[in-house]
Amino acid sequence: MKEQLTITPARLGLVDGTSNPFPGLRPFKMEESHLFFGREGQSDEVLLKLSQNRFVAVIGPQRKRQVLLHLLWCASHFVRWLPHWHRGQLGSGGGSSGCQPHRHLADALLSQDGAYLVSDPEQRRIKRTIVSSLLRSSSLGLVEAITQYRRGTDKNFLILVDQFEELFRFKTSIFENKDSLNETLAFVNLLNNAVDYEGTPVHVAITMRSDFIGECAQFPELTSKINDSHYLIPQMTREQQRMAVSGPVAVGGAQVSPRLIQQLLNDLGDKTDQLPILQHALMRTWHYWERYREQPEEAIDIRHYEAIGTMSEASRFTPMRLMTSSMSSSALSARCSSGLSPKKEEITMAYAAPPRLDVIAQIANVPQEEVVEVIEKFREPGRSLLTPAYGVPLTGESIIDISHESLMRIWVRLKHWVDDEAKSVQQYLKLAEAAELYQIGKAGLWRPPDLLVALSWKEQHKPTLVWGQRHHPAFERTIDFLEYSKSEYDTEQRMKELQQKKALKRARTFALAMSGAAIICLGFVMWAIFEKTRAEAASILAEEQKHLADEKSIEAQKNAEEAKLQSDNAKKSMLEALENAKEAERQKEQATLAQALAEEKRLEAERASKDAENQRKIAEQRQVEAEAATQIAVENQKKATEAKERADQLRYLSLGKAMAIKSQQINEKGLRALLAQQAYDFNKDYQGYEYDHDIYDGLYYAL
Repeated sequence: MKEQLTITPARLGLVDGTSNPFPGLRPFKMEESHLFFGREGQSDEVLLKLSQNRFVAVIGPQRKRQVLLHLLWCASHFVRWLPHWHRGQLGSGGGSSGCQPHRHLADALLSQDGAYLVSDPEQRRIKRTIVSSLLRSSSLGLVEAITQYRRGTDKNFLILVDQFEELFRFKTSIFENKDSLNETLAFVNLLNNAVDYEGTPVHVAITMRSDFIGECAQFPELTSKINDSHYLIPQMTREQQRMAVSGPVAVGGAQVSPRLIQQLLNDLGDKTDQLPILQHALMRTWHYWERYREQPEEAIDIRHYEAIGTMSEASRFTPMRLMTSSMSSSALSARCSSGLSPKKEEITMAYAAPPRLDVIAQIANVPQEEVVEVIEKFREPGRSLLTPAYGVPLTGESIIDISHESLMRIWVRLKHWVDDEAKSVQQYLKLAEAAELYQIGKAGLWRPPDLLVALSWKEQHKPTLVWGQRHHPAFERTIDFLEYSKSEYDTEQRMKELQQKKALKRARTFALAMSGAAIICLGFVMWAIFEKTRAEAASILAEEQKHLADEKSIEAQKNAEEAKLQSDNAKKSMLEALENAKEAERQKEQATLAQALAEEKRLEAERASKDAENQRKIAEQRQVEAEAATQIAVENQKKATEAKERADQLRYLSLGKAMAIKSQQINEKGLRALLAQQAYDFNKDYQGYEYDHDIYDGLYYAL
């Protein structure tokens, strides 16, 4: 059943009225399955598992839209194909695989009903409601719906569920009600029972990212089916990658140079998640080659590939060109991107549920029409940067997401938007935490610089209620806290200004009063200076007269001092003579006293000599007594030692006799001999009576 690559005229048809065989970032369509190269042989394995088990789970390491088309290629050989619900567009299906799955499954079922397609909108709504209610009515709702549709026909049904992991992404979304987990369980049960029901030929195929496989453990029956029938998408070999490049080119009726293929494979390397980027680069290379080729039969070569910027620049150039051509919508694009791409620790792991279009409009605070206008520019044919795919009508409930995670690595401006959004969310959460703490009395109002930073953030980002509640539910409290902080701060500033004005007024009044006082003081100073000048003149005259009187007084005083000096000298001479006589008398008395003291010292020395001799004799007597006491102590110690040795001797001799007597009372021969021998050793070692009868009795009875 393995399909060989043969290029025939029937395979040269291209869809959408274009000659470009590369879809770019968007997924392949059903009618483009002939352009999907590189995984042809793998379809047999998937189809075999599907036919044997009526169920197959195709698992890949990342979101590969090509996986879905791979299954569609298998389905084209099957009995019947039913459009599925998924984020992109496939046939008539559109929407999101995780958002309201029952409704989208109902739409997919009804899209096969010709009468439904030609009916008016009101009848469609009624019929959609009936089918959706039937699906929700029981776990066999899908079986009943297909049974009703299958009346009169023997066709089989293949239900393809792409990106099954979105059931888990959306179950915690704020747009889902509290029963979202139950709805997920009900939908899984629909699929399980449809596969297990023998009366209805329903086959189910799902695609899912491998990093979500653990989420399936919540559903035992689904886990069992996945274990029994799953297919893990292998990494494409280099030859398969070569076919993915050369095959569509051949279908398009062109040729590609071998060196370009080699360059593309080298640029791709082992980065399999870059395959959509490769498709986008080849799409732009094809456009450039069609426009600028020099000859009709010219092969696509490296110069065409390098002209579009190679893989590293091709996808980056497209969004940059969009922003350059529409700078007026740049700010709106930034606001829209905040809901599409929440910043993660690893940017490729975008697990958060993407928002609906009406939510994006509410976040950006603009009409939905303006958001649709921006989104349309990013999902036009040849771009496909956003999903749903081009052609799917956009409504307020449409889920908007980026077409491939790799865009988040190469779109520089998107990175900046995401970083800016992350900082904005961080500021909002910080403000929300402060508001919560203030409400419970554990923190105060904000003051600069935090308040000024928060006000600048609010003015720049203009947060809306919907945006705020996506990150913290207490948006009104948070904004009220910020406004109240600003109001209180403004009130404080006004009070400070009033206080400053009052202080300035008081200062001015005080300055005027001080100025008047200064003028009065200046008048007093001038009057004081005048009076001082007059007083100084009178003082100078009085000083001169005083000086003359002082000179005469000094002269008279000198004469009196000379007379007094002569009288003092005479008195001094008489006093010195009397003092000398007294000194001679004192010296005589001191000599007599010194002689008496010397005699007394001599007598004391003689008494001290006699005392020393007596003490020496006493010390010699005590030494003799100490030596005698020492001799007596040595003899007493010797006697004590001999007494202890004699006591030990008697104790061991007594112990030996006791052991000898005890040995005679023991029946165990070995122990009896051991005791008798030990008793004999004690008697011998401690010099007992050599012929002690108890010792010899013990030895005798021990033999």
